[in-house]
Amino acid sequence: MNESFVEAGSPGWAFWRAAADACIGLIVGTLYAFLGILVAGIVGEEALSSLYSELDLDPIFRASMGVFLVAAAVLGFGTPLVFVAERIAALRAVERLPAGAVPPRPLRVSLSSSPYAVMRTTGTVLFWCAAGLGAFFALAALFTEDLREDIETWIVLGGCLLFVAIGWGLRTAGRSGLDRTIGRLQALWSSWKKGVPAAEAADARRRVAAVEVDAPRWLITPGARFVNRIALALTIATVAALAAFMLSVFLRQQCRSCEPVHWNQPIENGIDVLSLSSGTAILICAVLGLAAWIGGVLLQALREVALARWVRDGRARRVDPELIEPLVAENRAAVRLEHGLCAAGAIAVIFAGGMSWAGADAGALPVVAAALIVLGLLVGWSDAGRRRRERQTIRDVLFPGDAARAGDDTAKAKGIVHRRSPRS
Repeated sequence: MNESFVEAGSPGWAFWRAAADACIGLIVGTLYAFLGILVAGIVGEEALSSLYSELDLDPIFRASMGVFLVAAAVLGFGTPLVFVAERIAALRAVERLPAGAVPPRPLRVSLSSSPYAVMRTTGTVLFWCAAGLGAFFALAALFTEDLREDIETWIVLGGCLLFVAIGWGLRTAGRSGLDRTIGRLQALWSSWKKGVPAAEAADARRRVAAVEVDAPRWLITPGARFVNRIALALTIATVAALAAFMLSVFLRQQCRSCEPVHWNQPIENGIDVLSLSSGTAILICAVLGLAAWIGGVLLQALREVALARWVRDGRARRVDPELIEPLVAENRAAVRLEHGLCAAGAIAVIFAGGMSWAGADAGALPVVAAALIVLGLLVGWSDAGRRRRERQTIRDVLFPGDAARAGDDTAKAKGIVHRRSPRS
């Protein structure tokens, strides 16, 4: 049997993979919205108090924090379930591969444990969170007559009971699914234990037999070292600006329960300058980071298109596999664009919700937010078929091997699969 690395795929997995990537973008956007509200609120109150009061942004920021908490709760419990569906679809896609086909290392590692284990854990956490919250409200209603007379109390208790039932159902379904998939995963990892070295050796032989060519300039310039230096410089600048900003906050109030500290006028002015300049520096770093991210996505997209055209003739050739690795093992430009669009959509959702809760007119912002999220999902979903075809062609022409040079995790992941989770 001739083992070889083969890109797996199916329509169902394409959708759920795009949905999982959309959730990642939504989580990132939610966190950025939280940080943005925090920094803008503190800078506005400390350094731009007159303008901040004139614009009356404080009610919107406070309401947006409430939307953030709701979004965090929804994503916290919804995202694991989306990943469960994605891993189940991935498992089915891998099982449909022909004999001798070995999926790439990132996909094998993602299947190192049963997807139903995540479902069981999510159900358990949801069950106890809802049960604890319901018990709190039940005790409060028991000892407070006013709460017993409020319809909202009983609505909350009913919602808690509903989520308790959902958590119990997820926990039971996850435990049952875990029992069903252990044998399937063991069989896959048993075949990969022999198949991965054989496929790696086959690619190595084909690389030796292929004609060595110079790597195209667009594949190596700019290099990874140059890109990493830009990322490091932006990271250091952002950390320094955040440290200066936190120092300006600490100088005014040393702890949450402490009284605000008032300094002499020159020092007060200096703290204002420090708060404003560090907040501005954070904004500049954010803009530069966004520009660098957009440039990185464009550069990767151009490389993907150029590489697909370069290998389209099907002639075997040999280049350094480390140059090809990021283009066959890491997220494609379309997925990174999906992350960005969904992150922007999440930020828009939080601010639109905050404006609505604060009684302000959100205008077209909710529509824009929904459009960004849907567009991001469509971008990632539509790229699935092209990703599979182009990466398989790259493997058939350039023979990059197992794509990741950190060492194969077959034995470790196989141990994870064989370690049967205790029933609970």
